[in-house]
This record gives sequence, structure tokens and C-alpha cells, in this order.
Amino acid sequence: SARSRGIQRTTFVAIFTNGTLAIGQLVVGLLANAFSLVADAVHTLSDLFTDVLVLLAGRHGGDPADRDHPYGHERIETVATLLLSAVLVAVGLMFLWSSGVRLQNMEALPPLHHAAIYMAIATLFAKEALFRYTLAASKRLNAPVLEANAWHARSDAASSLVVAAGIGGSLAGYPFLEPLAAAVVGFLIAHMGVRLGWKAVRELIDTGLPEDEVARLRSTIRGTP
Repeated sequence: SARSRGIQRTTFVAIFTNGTLAIGQLVVGLLANAFSLVADAVHTLSDLFTDVLVLLAGRHGGDPADRDHPYGHERIETVATLLLSAVLVAVGLMFLWSSGVRLQNMEALPPLHHAAIYMAIATLFAKEALFRYTLAASKRLNAPVLEANAWHARSDAASSLVVAAGIGGSLAGYPFLEPLAAAVVGFLIAHMGVRLGWKAVRELIDTGLPEDEVARLRSTIRGTP
């Protein structure tokens, strides 16, 4: 279907963007002694896995109904959203943990090259652009799984902001700014994961509509000849 192809096309853009950014972060991070960039590259590579997950869900979620699935296959998207939410929670907790470790070992941080801040800023803008592009596609195609992936891209933009702030603070002589900001962003990412996961769970267990919506539906049906 056109919707399924739209989901796949949007996800291919995300895969290409994340792949390019991961390579750039890894190379610059290693050359500039910016281990936060290297960590963010690993984070970006994990996004490639979730992008592939969304691609598969978009492809099979658009399959028509059959004998074993009389209501179609759209729940595959819901399950993929649930898995994405679990990834968000895990990434958020990882940021919280790593920020604590950095606070305890600030004196061990190596000197950074200025190239690191340029890569961090470029990554930030690219992630934010990917977020807006994917979110717009999710609304146009009415695809919750793309919305989940869009917010995942936004969480990546937030983590890239942390890296940029950390590198900038380190270059300015304030190395403690990075772990403090990382802890805040880690909490925000985990919270977003819980929110998306709860929404997916409600869909999977067929939670009923609110009373006011049911009343509106009943009124519309009764008023239709």
C-alpha cells in the first residue's frame, strides 16, 4: 500500500542519516580524543537497529487481512513501538549510569581537539532535522511507529546536545557540565520510552475509549439515517 511504502521510504532516510552520522562521529571522536562522540556513535548505531525494526514492521504491518489475521497486520506496528520504547528506556538508563561514572572520574578525561565540537553541532542539527521529517511523515501517514522513531531521533538530538555542551564546557574549563546534563537527558529519554510503551500496551490489550468519545460515537450513529 502507499502508506506502507511511505513508512519504508521515511525509514530508509533515517537509516542513511544515522549510518552517515555514526561513521563521522566515530572517526572524529577517535581522532579528537572525544570519547563522548565515540559513545554517541555507538548510540547512533543502536538507532540503525531500531530503524531496521521499523522498516520490517512497516512492510509487514501493511499486509492485507488473511484467514489467521482477519483484522490485518497493523498490530505489528504496535509491537515494534513497544520494542522501541524499551530501547528508549535502556538508553536513558545508560545515560544516567554513565553520567555518574563521569562525575567520579573527571580528572581522567583526556584533552579534546576543537574538531569535536564542530562534529557535535553538525550531529545535533542533523538529528533535529531527522526528527521533524519523521514526525511530519508519521502525521501524514497516521503511523504511530514512525512517531515513536521520530521521538527516538529527538532523544538522539538531545544526547547530541549533551555531547556538544560537554565538549564545549570541557574546552572552556568546566568538565563537570557534561555528566550533569547527561543525567537530565537520560531521565527525559527514559520518561519518553515509558510513555510510548504505555500507549502501545494500551493498544495491545484493547483498552476502551473514554466515555465522552463513546457518547459522541453513539450520538453520531443515532443521528445518521
